[in-house]
This record gives sequence, structure tokens and C-alpha cells, in this order.
Amino acid sequence: MAIQNLYQLFELPDYSDITLIKKAFRKQALKYHPDRNPDPGAIEIFKSALKAYEILSDEVLKQSYDRRLKNGFDFELPRTPISTEDTREDKKRWYAKMQHERNALNEVEQITDYENSLKTMAFFWRIILLSLLFITGILNIVSDWYIKGNKIAIGLILFALSSLFIWNEIYKYFWHKSLTKVETTYYKQSSSWFFALFLVGIFTTYGLILLKKTWQLYRFPTYVYATVNLSESQLVYTYNLSTYSIDLYKLPTQYANSKTVLIKISSQEPQIWEFVED
Repeated sequence: MAIQNLYQLFELPDYSDITLIKKAFRKQALKYHPDRNPDPGAIEIFKSALKAYEILSDEVLKQSYDRRLKNGFDFELPRTPISTEDTREDKKRWYAKMQHERNALNEVEQITDYENSLKTMAFFWRIILLSLLFITGILNIVSDWYIKGNKIAIGLILFALSSLFIWNEIYKYFWHKSLTKVETTYYKQSSSWFFALFLVGIFTTYGLILLKKTWQLYRFPTYVYATVNLSESQLVYTYNLSTYSIDLYKLPTQYANSKTVLIKISSQEPQIWEFVED
């Protein structure tokens, strides 16, 4: 009896590699899966593709099938190992085959669920929305950096969460491309995009903080004397009847023995300051 050519179901050359078989099966599954194709005839095509995949995705069964294909003999799937007479290897092979099938079906369902979610909100608009949250987080950090108020905490939370959600969306986007396109190099790009975005966010935040300080001290400068409190590592100064205590992380050498120092502050945001020569 002439053996049925399972490779033809996937439009592949005989004896193709398992990697190509998996790609071809995924393509067939995405086209004929009952959840994606309402045509009554599609389910039969899908079942045939699934049975062929059970054989060709298993190295042992594939080798046996290839030998029989080459010699023109028929091939049957091994029976389900339900008796104690079955060998341990037969059982392992059967369970592995069933796991292959479950994984293949789960993969198609996950792709379908993701594509359905895109109908609710497209990838582009998801990234736009999350980017707005990302930018809002950065602006909250920058606006409250010198005051050290609650906005910093809110900004850090928004920055961290939006970064993770953006990474998740990018990951799923490239994951979907890697499974639905011929080329699978997309899948490896998600991490690079995430780290690039995260680094851009950090350097942008740092740059905006420096820019804010420079602008405030250039546009709204005023000079006051501050008291050096070395025991508490603070500078204390008064402006417009308000007292400000600034954490002092490092006192320049020339001020090591000084009790008061001249500083330049912003009249608009007095928490922004820098040392100046007396």
C-alpha cells in the first residue's frame, strides 16, 4: 500500500527538519483551527494536520515514518499505552506526543486570544497610552525632585509600571510576529527594545532634572547665606520667611571649616540651589 505523504499536507519537501515542520503546522493551525475558521471543512483539515504533526514532531516516530516513506510502506500511529504490558519507553513517547499536541493547541489559542485583544485596542494605541503614563511618571519625578514630595513616589511607580507594561506589549508583539511570520528573529528583539526604552527613560529623567536646575538658577537667581549643620549633614537657609533644610551629601573642601556659606537659589523654587564663591 502506498504510504500517505504527510509532508505534502504541510507543503514541505520530504524529510524536512522538525523546525520547519513546526512552522508549517503552526501556519496550518492558524488557518484551519475551528476557533479561527468557521468553514465546516476546516476542522477535518485541522485534524489531519494535527495527526501529521504528532508523527513528524516526534524524533523517533519521524525517523520510522521517513524510513517507511522511503520504502513505500504504510504507517500507523502507535496505540495508546493503557496496559501494564506496554514498555516504559512507549508510555514516555505517548505522553510526549500528547504534550506536543496540547502545546500546539495552546499556542494557537494564545495567538487567537492576543489577536482578539488587539481588536479591542490596537498595539499602536496601547503603546501611545502607556507612553503617556511613562512620560507622566518622568515629569512627576522631575517636578518634585528638589522638593522631595509625594510626586516622586507616584512618578517612580508610574515609571516602573509603565516600563513593565510597555515591555509586556513589545514582548507580545514580537512573540506574535515570531509565530505568525516566516522569519522568527523578531522574538529576540523585545528585550533590546525594553532595555533601550528603560535607559532612555533614566537618562531623560536625569537630563531634565539638570535642565530644570540650570534654567531655574539662570532665570530666577537670588543669593542667600546658609548655615552649615555638619552634625546633621544639612544646609539651613531662610527665604521669604520660610526656612529650608537641604541634605548635604558632600561639602566642598574650601567650605570644610565654614559655619555659613553663600549659595544661589531659585526665587521660584527655593529648594533648587548651588554653591557660589563668596
